[in-house]
Amino acid sequence: MDTQPASGVGGPNRDHHDHARLRHARERELGFPVGRFIQTPPMLFTRDSHNVFLGDMYRGHSAFLVCAGPSLNMIDHAELNRRGVLTMAVNNAAAVVRPNLWCSVDDPGNFCDAIWYDAGIMKFVPLCHMEKHFIERADNGDLVKSIHKVGDMPAVFGFRRNEAFNAEQWLYEDTINWGNHSNRKDALGNKGSRSVMYAALRLLFFLGVRRVFLLGCDFRMEVGKSNYAFDQDRTKDSVRGNNSTYRIFNDRMHQLQPHFEQAGFRIFNCTQDSGLTAFPYVSFDNAIELATSVIPERIITTGMYDRQARERQRKKNRQTEDSGASKSPEVKAEPRKPADRTRPVPSREAVLRDLTLLLAVDEKHIPNLKAVWPTWTRFRPEFREIPLVVSYDASRSAEDLGITDIIDNPNLKLIPWSMEQAESQRELMLTSFVKSAASEVETKWYLKLDTDVIASSTGAWLEPEWFAEEDDRLPAFIASPWGYTKPADAISQLDEWGDAIGDLSQFPRLDIPFDPRKERVHHPRIASWCFFGNTEWTRDVASYVNGRLPVPSHDTYLFYCAARRHDLYRRVKMAGRGWELVSSLRRLQRRCRDILGEEAAC
Repeated sequence: MDTQPASGVGGPNRDHHDHARLRHARERELGFPVGRFIQTPPMLFTRDSHNVFLGDMYRGHSAFLVCAGPSLNMIDHAELNRRGVLTMAVNNAAAVVRPNLWCSVDDPGNFCDAIWYDAGIMKFVPLCHMEKHFIERADNGDLVKSIHKVGDMPAVFGFRRNEAFNAEQWLYEDTINWGNHSNRKDALGNKGSRSVMYAALRLLFFLGVRRVFLLGCDFRMEVGKSNYAFDQDRTKDSVRGNNSTYRIFNDRMHQLQPHFEQAGFRIFNCTQDSGLTAFPYVSFDNAIELATSVIPERIITTGMYDRQARERQRKKNRQTEDSGASKSPEVKAEPRKPADRTRPVPSREAVLRDLTLLLAVDEKHIPNLKAVWPTWTRFRPEFREIPLVVSYDASRSAEDLGITDIIDNPNLKLIPWSMEQAESQRELMLTSFVKSAASEVETKWYLKLDTDVIASSTGAWLEPEWFAEEDDRLPAFIASPWGYTKPADAISQLDEWGDAIGDLSQFPRLDIPFDPRKERVHHPRIASWCFFGNTEWTRDVASYVNGRLPVPSHDTYLFYCAARRHDLYRRVKMAGRGWELVSSLRRLQRRCRDILGEEAAC
């Protein structure tokens, strides 16, 4: 009896069919919803089709999705290299910004060889592209076929695609949807339309990212215009096809929004006037601030390897706190009385006589100070005369920092401070003001300004009414409204700390709700960049402090104390009185040049 199989059925062909089955789901073009099973289906693969599970590796984190629109060149790319910033780029946007992650769906020959060779970029491509060659730029400038394949390159992972967009299951399918096949319509009647952005967003969700900021997402093309952040011409047909893809993608993202909200997947567009309207706009500066809010502003490693010393210091701190709690004086809260409008209000000149300007700088802040000081003295000429205390990092001398070369004020006083010393001795460092400058302030009030604040107009920036007494009390401070504290548990930590030392325990704990999924707690508080403080009040509050606080700045702490003690404070929108906060040095210098013209020293 002949046991050989019919031609084309057995032998190597059987293995071929097994291999093909491994690489596809139930149907090549369709996905099916997952999440109802104990075992998660494989989503990412090596070149050899081995399953690699990377799900939730960035659980709850933020990410910037970098697209290649021309607006990408309008932002400061250096900000994307900051600690805490996670980036994914698509296609050749990775030639403009070097990302952490990269995604593509088109032929590998469309993308720069620098992306493929870069071991520092984790790359996600369709699994079928693993065996394809990419293109290299030869020494003579020609594009030639590389001897290497995509699968030979470092940190490359493959995914399986489907071509049937279904909003109801899009976030939880077993394969990655990248739009519709040209012969298929979606629920809205849109036919075809595929894009790498579908795959990028789906992958970010799978990797655990829950907040995405879109960059370079212009979502419109024009014939004869620069339509990318790099040199690339497009034909009239290509422009028309891309604009159609943008329109359909926008429709589908609107359709997905309820599912994103239900899953806690939040997407923001950082491109103003973008053609993609499905997502709310957030400025790039705010996006960077949100993404880096959990990263400390200063990283100090002193004492981290000395476990025994840390234990001894914890015991000492507990003993000090217990001693302070037993000896702390009783503070009684008094109900607030209606304001007495008949009380005399100090004049502007009287307030200025009672005012000291405070600055805290280190080497990093000197370029900012050089840029903004000319704007301060042009629009606030009194800054050339009122007492001025500058606290500077003692790791560099004041001469080396060049502070006196920038500031022209005969009443300048320089106070060195050492953050590293304070860390090693576990001393309290609310800011350099409480540590050293407070003892040097002789006036009733102080104005703490940050060095990334510009004075941009004349007019009433200081209102005497702010400093008037009310029910026999002066306000503790006057500052701009802000709206958050970080980290998110700072308020609860402060409550526990306040109860431990005893001075605040008789006052109500602060019941301020916050979303534990976010990095910050929103509440009515103040901004640190423009802060009028009552000197005696600040000294009094700081006098009974022991140990370190779970907040990074002294104004957060002072607001907390005022709220717990029912002290008087006032909030004023300083932005409406000629002050501008600009966090990026490059934009800060550019804005100063706009204001001062040739007078700008930056």
